[in-house]
Amino acid sequence: MTEATTPEQVGSGTGAGLSTRRLLAVLFREEWRLHTQLFGGWRFALFPLVIAVLAVSGTVALVETGTATETVIGGLHVLAFAFGLYSGTAGFAGSDMLENVFGRLSLLLSSSTTLPLSRRRLLGAFLLKDALFYGVAFVLPMALGSVAVDGLSATTPLSIGLFWLSLCLVFAVGMATTVALITVRTRGAPPWAIGLAIAVAVVGIWATGGLGTLRTVLVPIDGSAVTAGGLTAVTLVVAAGSLLLYDPTYGRPSRTATDRFAALSEALPIDNAALVTKSLLDLARSSGGVWKPFVSAGILLALVAALVGVVDSITGIAPAPGIFFGGVLGLSAFTTYNWLTQFDSLEAYLTYPVSIEDVFRAKRIAFVLVGAPTVAVPYLAAVLWFDATLPDAVVGAVLLAGYALYYYGLTVYIAGFDPNEFLFDAVRFATFTLGVAVALVPTLVAGFVVIPPSLELVAGLGVAGIGLGVVGIVLSSRAGPRWDARYRTE
Repeated sequence: MTEATTPEQVGSGTGAGLSTRRLLAVLFREEWRLHTQLFGGWRFALFPLVIAVLAVSGTVALVETGTATETVIGGLHVLAFAFGLYSGTAGFAGSDMLENVFGRLSLLLSSSTTLPLSRRRLLGAFLLKDALFYGVAFVLPMALGSVAVDGLSATTPLSIGLFWLSLCLVFAVGMATTVALITVRTRGAPPWAIGLAIAVAVVGIWATGGLGTLRTVLVPIDGSAVTAGGLTAVTLVVAAGSLLLYDPTYGRPSRTATDRFAALSEALPIDNAALVTKSLLDLARSSGGVWKPFVSAGILLALVAALVGVVDSITGIAPAPGIFFGGVLGLSAFTTYNWLTQFDSLEAYLTYPVSIEDVFRAKRIAFVLVGAPTVAVPYLAAVLWFDATLPDAVVGAVLLAGYALYYYGLTVYIAGFDPNEFLFDAVRFATFTLGVAVALVPTLVAGFVVIPPSLELVAGLGVAGIGLGVVGIVLSSRAGPRWDARYRTE
């Protein structure tokens, strides 16, 4: 891939005198070029259309099935907030990780070491660019879901605009929250202290019954103009303060690592133990270590548990917990595989006497070793907390294992070593979404309709879980030859 931005492309205005408008223009052009070169111009350009279709169809389905409009609106704001949390990390991503995704490049964000540009100023402009860019490419299509809530009328354009501004504000809150947490980390706060503070805050809000107040604040369109204005002011203060306090010279402290490779490799009774060991140690030695997959699964568990409570309060019907959690928690296969490949690339293995097929096989084994405990712990907690019956818990476990293998196979077959890539590729994202929906939607419907699940339903779902697990294994086994062939033809 060609370089994303070079000093000559920034222009003669580069330096201390480079205007913010010019800097933003270059950053926008760089963002567009990265995505269009990575996914293909039309595949990325169609991505907002895919988001719009999903948002509108999803909200229509929820409204038509009796879901309260407040729940639908709140759900869209939660999605915007979650995407803001993710987007806030973009400006702090390491160059190694970015090169694994995009190839060798020179980003303008990294040019503060060679050009007379302030790192803080560059970072601030980069985050502002992300807020504007994704506010249009991602959040605006989501806002079209308001049509399903409010219906079509002469004021539809105005209602969409207001809903978009509300979602954009929550998206910005998510970005500011992530930037603030990263800033605290650069000032020496240990990760465990940050995690403990977040956990205490979450438990405190839940224990004091502050969820209603939190919803009023984080769904601006349902509140007053004063509340929205206050949230905007707080977000700007937090963002500006975080950039001011951010330490651009911070680096992770040096650590002495013991030689665990030989011991772990010998302990694995498999042929390509060395490749599996490398994947496991890459994850363990990365920031956050082996806890990252557990955190991702825990977040998914919390979201699903909250959804169960919301559905129960609206309809008076609680789904079968084993079937419900088993089907949904399998989606953590995507995040687990993403953590296993985030700091890895196929090109890095070309210097080793191994085939690409061997690399994919090793990743599949590493995925099973990491993914099994990652989903087993939250699933066990869910079935115990929600008092699942024994047949429900058993079939849910079968669904969890089978669906996790299926989602993994689907991910690796479509995206290869870069599962994050198809998040902005309209064709791949739509294919993945359809593949997930084919398995998950009928399962969730069955979990709601037959409570407690009958023996016939348990048997049918068990067969479906095993069958989809086999499909996932077949897809993942064919991923190696498929991507080997594609890699050789490129």
